[in-house]
Amino acid sequence: MSQPVRVRRLTEQKGQRLQYVVRRGSSSWVRFRRAMMLSASADGSTVPV
Repeated sequence: MSQPVRVRRLTEQKGQRLQYVVRRGSSSWVRFRRAMMLSASADGSTVPV
């Protein structure tokens, strides 16, 4: 079985930007959802989580 794909390590600035989008919410559901997935992947969460 292949290894899971993860995002590269985020810089402090990019991590803060993602957290801002997630906390503030967004008028775009797609943007909010992508920010959630990127944040979770960068934190090491797996797909089932």
